[in-house]
Amino acid sequence: MSDYPLGDEESRWIAGFEGDRRVVLSQWGPWKRLFARPRDYTRKFHHRVIDLRIEDWTLRLTPPALGQLCTFSATLDIRFQPTLPFARQHLDHLDHLGNHIRSLFHPVIRDAAEEALRDLESGAWLELGHGRLERDIEDLVQELLALRDVQSRCRCRIDATFTEVDPDQLNADIASTDPARNLVALQLMKRQRESQERLARERHHHYLMEQKLRLEQQSEVLELMRRETDMIKAQESELTLKAREQLLAEESRQRERIESDVRLMRERIRLESEVKDLELQASLEEKHQRETSFPDVHGHLQREIELLAMERQRLALEDEIQKTKQTRAQGWFSNVRNSLTGKTDESQNR
Repeated sequence: MSDYPLGDEESRWIAGFEGDRRVVLSQWGPWKRLFARPRDYTRKFHHRVIDLRIEDWTLRLTPPALGQLCTFSATLDIRFQPTLPFARQHLDHLDHLGNHIRSLFHPVIRDAAEEALRDLESGAWLELGHGRLERDIEDLVQELLALRDVQSRCRCRIDATFTEVDPDQLNADIASTDPARNLVALQLMKRQRESQERLARERHHHYLMEQKLRLEQQSEVLELMRRETDMIKAQESELTLKAREQLLAEESRQRERIESDVRLMRERIRLESEVKDLELQASLEEKHQRETSFPDVHGHLQREIELLAMERQRLALEDEIQKTKQTRAQGWFSNVRNSLTGKTDESQNR
């Protein structure tokens, strides 16, 4: 028997397959000898080369019955390769060692694996799963074949199918005297309750997340509205400020224009008055000369003085009219400014 590495909990099973494994059967009369084919092998007439191929083997196992609430299916996939020691022990089956291994070890492997499957009756797999049991069966079969000089790598698959929970069937299994059925039913009840609680928690969490999302969306909308309102207020304030500045500038221009017109008018009146005075003085001098030469000059001079007085009254009246126009213009600009200020305050109150 060869020495093969056995798997443990921490390491993976190493099968040690060889794709070019061949043996040579040397037969000379009744004598037979089997040896591994050398690398520089030269075939002789009494030699026969035999391939020790890697083959696949699938076994369908029969798990224990745990009632109608839960059914199992188990499959064991084995990849194997015979070794030289195994071939030496079975010289009569060299041409079909794979089939010989299947027929030879099928009962042993099936019995060992199905016995290990009885651990499902404990119900521990409902909490921990059946991955550990699958690995235990794989190691069991690999070690069993290794002890018989067959290299292998196994994969065990266990599938549990739960039927829709029937309350009557569940109660019947709970009341059953079969401890395995009773345990499975109790575990199913526990899982059903835990599933309902988990579903309720998930729904509650989903509801809370929806509420949170809705509140965040509302907060974003409110923030957007606040920013839009602030922007509108800023625009209105800017427009009001520009309108006020334009009004003040226009008022200043109107005031300067009126003041300029008043200055020009006053200057014109002053010049006209000076001209009138000069004309009057010249006229008086002329009249004085005439008075000395003509007896009726005094009467004529008196009339001229009266005309001059009337001219002065006319100029004073025109000056008063210009002042009145200036006062009215200033009052109109004040009314316009007050009206614009009132509209600005009303817009801000809105």
